[in-house]
Amino acid sequence: MTPPWLSVRLLPANRMFFRVFGVFGSLLLAMTILYGLLIIPLQRDSLLKVLYSQATTVSRSIIQASSDAMLTDDFGFVVEHNLQVLQNNKSIQSVLIVPRRGSALSIATSGWEMLQTAAAPIKPADYDVESYGIVTSPEGNARYRYITPIRFSGVSWGVMQIDFDTSEYEANIDEMYRQIAYISLFTLLAILPIGYFFALWLTRPIATISQAASRVASGELDTHVKIDRNDEIGDLSHSFNQMVQALAENRRQLENVNLDLEIKVTERTQELDELNRTLDQRVRDEVSKRKEQEQLLIHQSRLAAMGEMIGAIAHQWRQPLNALSLVTQNMQMQYLTGQQTEESMRALQDKAQQLIQRMSQTIDEFRNFFKPSKHSETFNLAQAIQAAADILEGMFKNHNIELGMDCPSDIELYGIPGEFSQVILNLLGNARDAVLTANQPQPKIFIRASLGQNQVQIDVEDNGTGFDPNTMHKIFEPYFTTKEEGKGTGIGLYMSKTIVENNMHGNLEAISMANGACMRITLPIKTSPVTG
Repeated sequence: MTPPWLSVRLLPANRMFFRVFGVFGSLLLAMTILYGLLIIPLQRDSLLKVLYSQATTVSRSIIQASSDAMLTDDFGFVVEHNLQVLQNNKSIQSVLIVPRRGSALSIATSGWEMLQTAAAPIKPADYDVESYGIVTSPEGNARYRYITPIRFSGVSWGVMQIDFDTSEYEANIDEMYRQIAYISLFTLLAILPIGYFFALWLTRPIATISQAASRVASGELDTHVKIDRNDEIGDLSHSFNQMVQALAENRRQLENVNLDLEIKVTERTQELDELNRTLDQRVRDEVSKRKEQEQLLIHQSRLAAMGEMIGAIAHQWRQPLNALSLVTQNMQMQYLTGQQTEESMRALQDKAQQLIQRMSQTIDEFRNFFKPSKHSETFNLAQAIQAAADILEGMFKNHNIELGMDCPSDIELYGIPGEFSQVILNLLGNARDAVLTANQPQPKIFIRASLGQNQVQIDVEDNGTGFDPNTMHKIFEPYFTTKEEGKGTGIGLYMSKTIVENNMHGNLEAISMANGACMRITLPIKTSPVTG
């Protein structure tokens, strides 16, 4: 079982603690390694400089003391002097003197010997250039070798090679490594506890705040942290406590909102239940109202059509009535003047009978045109347009309106002929009113039909006032009219659009022109019923 004191110590030992402590230790280790990498080369260079200084001093003393003997080939003095130098300086292992001419002389503590110059380990460059450094013998022993040219009065006499023992050098290097290791160990032992307590000081309050945040996340909004520090961590703990207080307040407000919402949902649920109970009745009432409105629109449309019919009959009868009046006046005139004969009486009676038959025929034509029919059938487009044009022929002539028509005679459509003729009649009536309102000196209305791919396009054009851009989007709405009060019902275009689009599955649109307006009907060409 973990002791309590150890648990307290390990409390902040979380990932952040190990990261901080690891970074601190890594930096310390990196600094120690960097110190070793910088100090060891410097120490090596320093020791090599000492060896170099010693080598140059020894070589100069030997050359200076043995110069005369070298020039006179007194090798006995040279050997004796160098043996004395080797005895006085234990670090020198051997001295090799190689003249340019003659035999080389090798002197060591164990003895001396004469060598052939060619057998001496000297390179040609050594006669002119000084060289030095650590070398390894064939036996694997390291030594410091110094080679220097021997010159007398500027003339190259030969070369001298001195080998020094490196045991002292290596001992100094080993001592240096031990000192660096001791220093590193001491540094680690001294500074790592400081790093541990620093990481502890830095991460313990963060761990405390993290644990408090976990409790807050689990719903404990009464959690607070107490960290009395005058730094950023102290500010963080203060901000954390404020955040927890704000969350607690928001929770209370949210609970109140939820309570209000539950009440509203309950109320709305009750309202929806009540609405569902009465929805069927409301739908039936709305459908009944819609049917009543449609019946009213149909009735008004029939009344408007009847008014158009009466006006058209009046225009068609005006000329026969005038002629019939003249016949009766002639009969009276002949009677008063005594000029009336049986033959003249019979002629006037025949004329009157013809006029009456023509008026009766006009009534039959209007009655057949407005005869209600709800059966779809295939009908000829040109004949349906001509039937509607004939109804308004008298009005057009009375107002000097030129009516033109360009319609192929072989186009067949499927629908209710009477309804389609009613649409054409409405469009012609609107075109008539437009040209009369514009006071055109030469009022014109033109009907053009063209056959396309699986559809026919019918344009009713006029040179009237055109459409007002501000109200053009409303012309197909029921009860909307731009005519003076009492001269329009506002249902003609609405009913025409309903017939074309709902009953014949086509399209009716209004198009503005430079000089007037155009009402365009687009219908599919079918010889069988059109399904929606």
